Amino acid sequence: MMTALKITVRKVEREDKAWKARFEDFYQGRAVKRLGRQPHAYFAAYAGEELAGLSVIYFEKGRWIMDALLVRPEFREMGVAKRLTSARLRYAIAQGAGEVWYSCEDGNLVTICCHLRFGFVKVCPDKHRCTAATAHWYKLAITPALDKILE
Repeated sequence: MMTALKITVRKVEREDKAWKARFEDFYQGRAVKRLGRQPHAYFAAYAGEELAGLSVIYFEKGRWIMDALLVRPEFREMGVAKRLTSARLRYAIAQGAGEVWYSCEDGNLVTICCHLRFGFVKVCPDKHRCTAATAHWYKLAITPALDKILE
């Protein structure tokens, strides 16, 4: 019988050369936005010392945006994405966010379902011309009810 792995999530405190190399390796072949000096925070999920998942939240144009959620295949369906999302939301709340945004393709049902349980709703951002097929943005209003959802 396989025992359940303990998954822990930690904020990445130092984005040094070693971290950047590990980041590049983890996201190999995927387009990930470079944040530079933009306000942001990376979160890493670990199974023991093994990197199970990564994600980021950043501040751009007056809003907090979650991005780059990736969980290694062998750690999927273990609550890793939920824990990473909870960590990002708690971080945004601590920074004074009134809402949090993310974007993904309509076919990414795993990500959409993960975020819908937190209360995200599909929206068309201001100054965009969206149709049902082109609106890929989701927004979560930060309310006291969110405390009950966050672990």
